[in-house]
Amino acid sequence: MARANKAQALVGNADYGHQMRRYLTFRISRIQAKLNAQATRILREASGTTLTQWRVIALLATSGPTRLSDIARETVLDKGLLSRNLKVLIKNGVVNAQRDTGDHRAQILSLTPKGQAIFDRTLPVTQARQQKLQEDLSDDELAVFHRVLDKLEISVQKK
Repeated sequence: MARANKAQALVGNADYGHQMRRYLTFRISRIQAKLNAQATRILREASGTTLTQWRVIALLATSGPTRLSDIARETVLDKGLLSRNLKVLIKNGVVNAQRDTGDHRAQILSLTPKGQAIFDRTLPVTQARQQKLQEDLSDDELAVFHRVLDKLEISVQKK
């Protein structure tokens, strides 16, 4: 009898494993890990930056001077992770940090000419990657996908 229960438990676990693979969170996490690994490789080759560093560079290039807290909010990345990467970018002359005259505790971040050059050189590579990721999706599928992502993002923000 104990063997039968153990066999049923194993079958039940296999069913759960199959079900888990259909969970949105599981699927999104797997895709994110694969996308991040791909992006890390592409960015290392194109610009010598990490994914986090690229996100900072890209946001500064497209948004202009801003605070670390604004970047953290936009990217939903940990402030500590951002801060460590920002120190490297500042040290390497990619990002400039100046005290915020309105709040002396904060810094206003901006790209240096070197940072802008990295952005200009790397942007076409990231755009080509986006095109490659989307090439098997129709315009309708892409529109639905974006609507689903919008709904999911709203859903996870609910308390």
